[in-house]
Amino acid sequence: MTVTLKKEANGKKTTPARLLELAKDPDPSVQLAVAKNVNTPKLALEYLGRHGKWTILKAVALNPKVSAAILEQLAKHKQATVAEAVAQSSVISVGLLEQLARHPEPRVRRAVIKNQKCTADLHVLLGADPDPLVRRDVACSMDCPAAVLEKLALDLSYGTRMMVGWNITTPLHTKRALLKDPEGLVRSAVIPGLADAEEFSLLQTLVQDPDPEVRLELARIETWQAKIHGLLLHDPDITVREALAENPELPKKALLHLIKDSNSEVRLAVAKREKLDKTMLELLCQDPDPEVRRSLAYARVVDLPKWVLERLAKDSDSHVRWQVAYNGSTPIATLHQLRLDPEKEVSQKAIETLRDWHGVTV
Repeated sequence: MTVTLKKEANGKKTTPARLLELAKDPDPSVQLAVAKNVNTPKLALEYLGRHGKWTILKAVALNPKVSAAILEQLAKHKQATVAEAVAQSSVISVGLLEQLARHPEPRVRRAVIKNQKCTADLHVLLGADPDPLVRRDVACSMDCPAAVLEKLALDLSYGTRMMVGWNITTPLHTKRALLKDPEGLVRSAVIPGLADAEEFSLLQTLVQDPDPEVRLELARIETWQAKIHGLLLHDPDITVREALAENPELPKKALLHLIKDSNSEVRLAVAKREKLDKTMLELLCQDPDPEVRRSLAYARVVDLPKWVLERLAKDSDSHVRWQVAYNGSTPIATLHQLRLDPEKEVSQKAIETLRDWHGVTV
């Protein structure tokens, strides 16, 4: 019976009169379904707002049909999560939001910031909130006034300053100032925005930054910058060089440099790139790490030349040969060669690929 009633309470075609009846059902799960239904009449929401459990009260607060009177009542509830739901309401008044901006629980004040009706004055108020998480959320807001963001750029919490640097609405002069922040995470958060503004000469000053997170963010700038990326090719941190190997605008000279990198993870990142030329493929086929060689045949069925697959089919490592046997673009003659491979797994995979890709039954 309960399942049937819940389905009815959730139904889009259930009449307001029936929803009012279901609101008085003793089963909390039925009441919750009624509270969530956007067709539920105000009378039913008023009933649930007085008699429901706090989980139901939250649903009532979030219902777009909820009245201002019910929201006012629920905003005073002793359970903070109910007041939080009120602060998230799409039909809440600015006046009630202003009241909740002074709620003793930080989670409620944070919900106020995220409400689309949050005003500039509320951003100013909550930008000075004693809780760092509240101030951080203010710094994240795309509607935050520039003057508030400038103040938060000096906040004692590095998390707040980091969000100021990340925020795309933060004024450029504020982002530039954050490049000198003592925290690396703050400096790195500023980089994407300054790159979008083509402030590359300013970003060059970070190439020698002591924090690898900062240099990693520089490496992720997609527009190739010789005076930034070129120097990072020699970076001592592996993750920085690996990020460079994934750069879509990586020029051939830089690619050839990274193919010879001392770390196999960097070379592996190069091997996974599309549209590698013959010189690069020759070098990767001879790479000392079998995982690099295997990655050439991994999931490539379009742009990998047949000669690479034919060469890798003779590789000394069985995992490399298995990957060639798995590749649907491997020539039939090469697959027939691999079905005779001494390793059973390689042989079986070649037989499966012949059957599944080429319709050849052996």
